Amino acid sequence: MHDDEIVRAGTRRVVGREALRRLSRLVGDWQAEEHEKALLARRVAIGLGIFAALALSAFFLRFL
Repeated sequence: MHDDEIVRAGTRRVVGREALRRLSRLVGDWQAEEHEKALLARRVAIGLGIFAALALSAFFLRFL
């Protein structure tokens, strides 16, 4: 192997590792965002359930 080939191989390894680190960070950020969305959706669903229960209770107390 010539010096040029050694340098190119080393450069490819360094660049490849950095690309994998960047992708790993992107995936981690994406997963964190999805987790936040899931928490928000859960809170909204719980809120709607409570609202529906209160609305039904008010309906039944008023009309029955």
